[in-house]
Amino acid sequence: MLVAGALLGICMVVTNMVHRREETRSGPRRCNEPLKFNAGFQLVFKQRYLLLIALLIILSNVVNTTGEFILSASVSQHADASAVLSGNAGAKRLEFIGKFYADFYFWVNVVGAGLQMFAVSRMMKYVGIGPSLFFLPMIALGSYTVLSFVPLLGLIRAAKIAENGTDYSVENTARHALFLGTSREVKYMGKTAIDSFFWRAGDAISALVVFIGTSFAFDIRTFARTNAFLATAWMFVAALIVWLRVTKGVAASEPTGPLIGGSGQADV
Repeated sequence: MLVAGALLGICMVVTNMVHRREETRSGPRRCNEPLKFNAGFQLVFKQRYLLLIALLIILSNVVNTTGEFILSASVSQHADASAVLSGNAGAKRLEFIGKFYADFYFWVNVVGAGLQMFAVSRMMKYVGIGPSLFFLPMIALGSYTVLSFVPLLGLIRAAKIAENGTDYSVENTARHALFLGTSREVKYMGKTAIDSFFWRAGDAISALVVFIGTSFAFDIRTFARTNAFLATAWMFVAALIVWLRVTKGVAASEPTGPLIGGSGQADV
């Protein structure tokens, strides 16, 4: 925790250094001007583009968090079985879980870092922001469809490594890039509302899905089918976002252009 706090402190110092350097070079910038609109939630609900992004984030978080539950439930079942076979229940169970998650997060980080370094920039350049939104829901849909028939721990592990690695790299970059053509009000207030409230709303809805599922004794196959259905809805929302970007004059491969004005108009 102390190391993490020190790293955050370094990030704060570097950010302030960059900010001061830019002000010295070009004088006070427009980013220091007061914003014209001061209601992030109002922006989100008045503009279809932002509302679709919020819905996209909710669905992606519901799928991802429910997937984490599927993984943890499967790991717990296998840990219990391993402990029973070994005869030393408590220690063997903890050992199994510890080794599994150490290996799991190692590969999630390797996949995420590899995609971020070698694939994401090329995808943004040659495929475009809009089409890049489909990679993660396609992986999720395929993975959970397979798991709804064959819920083996090895397959769940591979699916979650692919899902989380893509989420931390391709999806994260594409999701943030959706705001590149928007106004300052949208970037600093609408985006803040989306990244805070709607992000956590997805986690809360996932908790509700898990609560309902466990109350009705859903097995892993049923949870996987639920996630496959949600991933389909997620792809549909991504398609609407791409359609809206294209029809409003911003090509899916070009993140520049005034997609949404700063006065809070509801034309998008």
